Amino acid sequence: MSESSGGDQVHIWVWLALAGGFIVVELLTLSLIFFSFAIAALGGALGAALWGNSNLQWITFAVVAVLTLAFLRPIARKYLFKKNPESRTGMDALILSPAKTLTMVDANSGTIRLRNETWTARSESETIPKGIDVTVTRIDGAVAIVIPTFSTHREN
Repeated sequence: MSESSGGDQVHIWVWLALAGGFIVVELLTLSLIFFSFAIAALGGALGAALWGNSNLQWITFAVVAVLTLAFLRPIARKYLFKKNPESRTGMDALILSPAKTLTMVDANSGTIRLRNETWTARSESETIPKGIDVTVTRIDGAVAIVIPTFSTHREN
């Protein structure tokens, strides 16, 4: 009986089983390390199909693992696990919002239209006439503190 090219050869199905195992572990950890090893195991399977030499299969596995860990993993982590800037909520979401004065707004009183609602407002610095675009700088209780928006505050 003749034996095929070496008894130490790793068969394709072993590489595919390793790839499947790495994928399962990756799904449990979400680290993207085992995903790199799964791709490397597929490289080993390709090596088994092309060369049949066990040493070349392991070299292929190692090279693909290093390349995916060094290049693919950082790119994938950047897009899969990117951090979103914190969303402002509640009253904080109103800061820097545009509004329009419904009455004259000064340091003591006034009203504005802010997100389709009427708000009590006070001016941060100067008296602001009716009909002027303003920007909310902060909320003090139930009162919006505003300044004129730059585009409407220009001299003609």
